[in-house]
Amino acid sequence: MYSVNREKLVKTFVELAEIPSPSWHEKNVMNYIKTRFSMLGAECVTYKCGESANLLIRFKGMQGCNTLLLSGHMDTVIPCEKVKAVVTGTKISSDGTSVLGSDDKAAIAIFIEAFEYIKKHKIEHGPVEILLTCAEELGLKGIKGFDLSILKAKYGFVFDSSGSIGRVIIKAPFHSNMDITVRGKASHAGMAPEKGINAIRVLSEIISALPSGRIDDESTINVGIISGGMATNIVPEYAGCKLEVRSINRKKMSAIEKQVRETAKGICAGNRARCKIERTLEYSGFKVSPDENISRLVASAMKRIKIKPEFVAMGGGSDTNIINSSHIRAINLSCGMQKIHSTGEFVMIKDLVKGTELVLSLVETVK
Repeated sequence: MYSVNREKLVKTFVELAEIPSPSWHEKNVMNYIKTRFSMLGAECVTYKCGESANLLIRFKGMQGCNTLLLSGHMDTVIPCEKVKAVVTGTKISSDGTSVLGSDDKAAIAIFIEAFEYIKKHKIEHGPVEILLTCAEELGLKGIKGFDLSILKAKYGFVFDSSGSIGRVIIKAPFHSNMDITVRGKASHAGMAPEKGINAIRVLSEIISALPSGRIDDESTINVGIISGGMATNIVPEYAGCKLEVRSINRKKMSAIEKQVRETAKGICAGNRARCKIERTLEYSGFKVSPDENISRLVASAMKRIKIKPEFVAMGGGSDTNIINSSHIRAINLSCGMQKIHSTGEFVMIKDLVKGTELVLSLVETVK
C-alpha cells in the first residue's frame, strides 16, 4: 500500500543513532530533528525542561479533522557516546561497545520518513502533533515537565515499546518508590557489641521478610539499593534501602505498600530499633480496553497494512502513563527495538519499514 524508501529510512536511523544523546544532553539530536521537520514545513517549538528541552512539532491539516498526537523520546541510556551502527541486509545493531539507541530513535526515524512520504505523495491528513521528550530514561522527567494542556489531540500514540510492529500496550503499571531507614544504636563492635542495635542486621531481616520479584501477573516488588554502616568496628546505627512497587492494579500496589510498612515496623519494634518510611508515586498506571475508540482506531490502521494487533500489558512505564493522566487517551506501540538497554540492542529493518507504514496508516485513519 505504501512504498517506503527502505534505504533512506535506514540512513536516517543510522544518522540519529550515531548522535550521542544521553538524558539531559539531547541538544544535538534535537537540532537534527528540527532541521528535518522544518524542511517539511512543520512548526518546531522547544519547551525548556530541566537541563534540556522537550520538542513539539506541529503539522497543519484539513479543517474539521481530529488532531493526532504521536510521541517518543530523544534521550538514550548509556553507554552512547560513540555509537557505531552495523547495518546488514536485515537488521541494524550496535558494534557491541555501546547501546544502539533504537530506544527511542527508531520511533523518530519512523516519524521523519512517514512525513517525508506524506509530503512527497501529497497525502491529505488532519492536524498532527509530534511530542518528543527529553530525559525519559531518568523516570519520565521530560513529559513530567511538559504542560500537556497545550496539546489539542484527543488520542495519542506513543511509539516506545520493544518487539515487532503490531504490539499494542493497553495496560501499564502504577509505580511507587519507598525508602526505608532503620535506626539502631551505635556501640564499639569489639568491646561492647551487646550494647548496640545493629541497623544493618535489622534491615536485612526486613528485606528477607518481604516478597521479592514477581508477586502475581500484575504486580512486582524490588529492593534495588541498600546502604549503611561507617566502619567494621562500629555497630551500625543507620541502614537504609530503596525499593519499588509496581502493579497494574492500584489496590494491589497499596496492599503491597502496606505490607512493607507493617513488616518494617514490626521487625524494628521486635529489635528495639526505629524506622522511617517514605513513599512517592513515580507515575500512575493505565488500562485501555480493546473495545475503546483508540484501540479500534489502531486496529483499523493496522488492518489497512495487513498487521494483526496484539493487545498486551507491560511491566514498565513510559510517557504513555503521564499522557493518560491528562485529557488525552493514549496507548503505547512497538517500534521494532529489541534487547534494549544493552550492548546487544538491535532493530530489524522490516520493522522500521512497517512502523513507518503504521504511522502513515494512522495519519489517514484518524481524521
